[in-house]
Amino acid sequence: MPKISVIMPVYNAEKYLNEAIDSILNQTFGDFELIIINDGSTDSSVEIIKNYNDSRIRFIDNKTNEIYMKRLNEGIELAHGEYIARMDADDISLPQRFEKQVEFLDKNPDIGIVGTFWKSFGAEECVVELSQFPKSIFNFSFTIWSSLSNV
Repeated sequence: MPKISVIMPVYNAEKYLNEAIDSILNQTFGDFELIIINDGSTDSSVEIIKNYNDSRIRFIDNKTNEIYMKRLNEGIELAHGEYIARMDADDISLPQRFEKQVEFLDKNPDIGIVGTFWKSFGAEECVVELSQFPKSIFNFSFTIWSSLSNV
């Protein structure tokens, strides 16, 4: 069983998909499975995914587009890892993301969720810094997840 199950829903992400997948496959911590769930893409996303030949990738090819949260839940049901990590198909993870997160979680078994700051790049650049306080993290996560349930 892998230490981490990475869940990546994909819908028409051809523009960023190679970079997103490569950033996961090139992690310094390699004990993971990458569960890529196609959500009815109509662009070349499926072809891009199928070009990867890595035993850590599990590809689920759904022909219809569903609610984003449904695909995330599908990924959770398929996960074999001790930890679950989310990855969006238009994001890039720094190489030591998993190494740092696993080290922290292993040393702090009373902690159930970790996150990171993130940097937006492209047309608008900014750094988003999340709170380190559990209640603030919960409130932020609930707001984000609630908005995605309608996507």
